[in-house]
Amino acid sequence: MLAAMAVTLALAAGSVWLGVTSGWNSIGPLFTGNEFTRNVELGARPTIAVLPFQSQNTDPERDYLADGLTQDIINALGRFSALTVISWNAVFPYQNKPASPGEIARSLAVRYQVEGTVRRVDDRLRVAAQLVDAGGRVLWSARFDEAMIDIFALQDKITSQIAGALAIGVTQIEQRRVLAKPTESLAAYDYVLRARPALQRPTRANNAEARALLRHAIELDPNYAAAYAALAETYHLAASMGWAESPIAYLGRAEELALKALRLDDSEVRARVILGHIHLFRQQYREAQTEIDRALTINPNDAQGLAGRGTVLLWLGQTDAAIGALEQAQRIDPELNGVDRFALSLAYYLRRRYPAAIEQAELNLRTASSVNSSRIVLAAAYAQNDQAEDAARVVTMIRRVFPTFDPHEFGTKLLKSADLDHLRDGMRKAGLYPGTGDPLPDQKMNR
Repeated sequence: MLAAMAVTLALAAGSVWLGVTSGWNSIGPLFTGNEFTRNVELGARPTIAVLPFQSQNTDPERDYLADGLTQDIINALGRFSALTVISWNAVFPYQNKPASPGEIARSLAVRYQVEGTVRRVDDRLRVAAQLVDAGGRVLWSARFDEAMIDIFALQDKITSQIAGALAIGVTQIEQRRVLAKPTESLAAYDYVLRARPALQRPTRANNAEARALLRHAIELDPNYAAAYAALAETYHLAASMGWAESPIAYLGRAEELALKALRLDDSEVRARVILGHIHLFRQQYREAQTEIDRALTINPNDAQGLAGRGTVLLWLGQTDAAIGALEQAQRIDPELNGVDRFALSLAYYLRRRYPAAIEQAELNLRTASSVNSSRIVLAAAYAQNDQAEDAARVVTMIRRVFPTFDPHEFGTKLLKSADLDHLRDGMRKAGLYPGTGDPLPDQKMNR
C-alpha cells in the first residue's frame, strides 16, 4: 500500500509539473473532506467516460483525427487496472450532442468525464481537455499545442494528468504500458486511424477498405504491431461473417498476423483476443482461455476481451459466469460485435431466459444481418417461448439465406451435454430438423 501511494503521489506531482509547462489549470481544491477516501475506499474502481473530442477543423475530412485521439486516450486509460473506462462505442452517441454532465453520468453510470476539442493548424495540433465530475465541477483542465510529430507525447501528457487528478495508484509496469509509443511513422498511424471506423461497423466493403489501409500502414512501418493486429482482425472478421471463400485459410492468415503483432509487442491486446477466438474455432478451449486472460491482464477494461472470456465460458458449460462476463462487456461497450452478441443470446437461451435471448438475437440481426447463427437461436427461443408463428417465419428465412445449415452439427462445440440437448430441443420445436418427429441425432456421432 505504501508503495502504491508513493507511485500515486509521484504521478500527481508529475501531473502538476506537466501542467505548469502546458497550461494546467485546476479550479478549486482537487480533494476536499473525505473525497480522496471515497475515491479509493474498499478498492472501488472509479468509472470514467472519455467523450468524443470535438473537431474544430473546417475540413470534415480531418474529423477522424479527433476520433482517433479520443480512442487512443480511452485505450491508454483502459490499461490502468484501477479504472473502469467506458468504450468508444458507448460514448460515440454523445458526439456533437449537447448533454449535461449529470445526464451523461446517469446514462453511462460514470463518476468522471473527459471532454475536449482538437484543431489542426498546419503541422501543429491544438488540444483542450478537461476532467469533470457528475455535477459539472471541473477537476482538471489543460491546453496543449504540439507539433504533429509529437502526437504520442501529447497522448501521454493527457492520460498521465487525468490519472494524477484521480489519484489512482498506478504500478510502474502499468505506467510503462500506457506510455509505449506505437510507431515512429505519423503517416502509418494516420492509416490506422482511418481504418478504425470501417472495423467498428464492419460490412464486407468496409472490411476490404480497412485491409487496404492497414497494408499501407505496414508498408510505411513494418514494425507497427497495432497495424498487424488490426489487419489480423480483418481476416478473422471475414471468416466469422461468411465473407471468405476459404475460412480456414483466412483464419490461418489472421493467426499469422496476430503472432507477428505479438512478436513486435507482446502487450498488443487485440492480437491476443483474435488468437483466443481462433483457438475457440478449433475447439482449443484452454488455449483460448489462456490468450483471453493474458489480454485482460494487460487491459482489464477491454470489452472484446471480456466478451471473449464469456464466450469461452459459454462453450465450457459455465453459463452463469459466461453471462456475467458478456454483460460486463456490454456495459462497457453497448455495441457488441456480431460474434459476441450471438454468444450472449445463446447464453440467455441456455438459462431459459427466452425473451432476453430473443431481444439480443433480434438486435444482432438488425446490426449484423449476416450472423446466421443468431437466426438459429432466435428460432429456437421463439419456439420455446410459444411464439410458433415467429419461429416459422425465422425458419423460412434460414432456409432461404442459409441453405447449407445442418442442425445435426450446430452447437456441437457445447461441452455440456444438457446444454446441447436443450438447444436441439428448441431447434426441433421450431421445425429446423428435416422431418417432423425426427429423432435427435446421437450426440457421440456428432462430436
